[in-house]
Amino acid sequence: MSHFDEGFAPPTACVQWCQLRSYHLNVLDDGVLVDLDWWNKHLERAGHDIRLRGRNLDGKTVADGFATVQRNDLRIGTDLAGGEHDSLGLLFLCAAWQGSHNYRKAMRRFPDVHNPHLTRPNESPLAKTLTVLDSCVRDRRLPDLPTESWSGWPDAPGVGVSLMATFLWAVKGSVAGGPAQLIDQFGVSTLIHEGWLEDPAVTGFTRRRYDRYVALLTRWATDIGTRPELVEMWLVQRWSARVREARFGSHAAPTLF
Repeated sequence: MSHFDEGFAPPTACVQWCQLRSYHLNVLDDGVLVDLDWWNKHLERAGHDIRLRGRNLDGKTVADGFATVQRNDLRIGTDLAGGEHDSLGLLFLCAAWQGSHNYRKAMRRFPDVHNPHLTRPNESPLAKTLTVLDSCVRDRRLPDLPTESWSGWPDAPGVGVSLMATFLWAVKGSVAGGPAQLIDQFGVSTLIHEGWLEDPAVTGFTRRRYDRYVALLTRWATDIGTRPELVEMWLVQRWSARVREARFGSHAAPTLF
């Protein structure tokens, strides 16, 4: 843990909220409604042999319309992302789940892994991204590649910090600070509001800053006696609750917030 975070304890509301929640029920069963037609049309237009699926209200797997994808579905070998490459299919499923979430800042955005901005004529952006993804799946950590960017993140065209963190969580990866955790602008904004001294922009997070973020969530979870995923969820939902309270009054936000 960074010495800058010494003495920075989890807020009482966070402790109470996390102690009343279950990892399996609240984290793994966290479902979103995904527009499969939007995603699969974009996948087809981009030339990917990947199609996303979800589940209807009866739990049946469907391939079109709106369907539910749970956080527990974000795993390698999932039956909700079939096609040319398991790790790439999982990446798009992570993007669909993240971009469809009501409580998260992430917007619906199709990852452009065919990024045309090449630094060398013969390089393949997709091949670079696949190398990174496959390394994460195999080693359960971010690769140390000679093509690392200045930020410390591996060069994976079309994959931003937030999506890479979600993918790394999905493959049960770890970083220096602990088990990989999702990172959302709402959650980081809550941390800043509670007194965390860091740059608030998630898009500018270096790997070192992300490690510090993970280490903080892991330490808070240990202090509370819970999982860091629940701490991260509280941070995200706390921001949304504060926004609702500002708009509609205190009765709009749950008591524990």
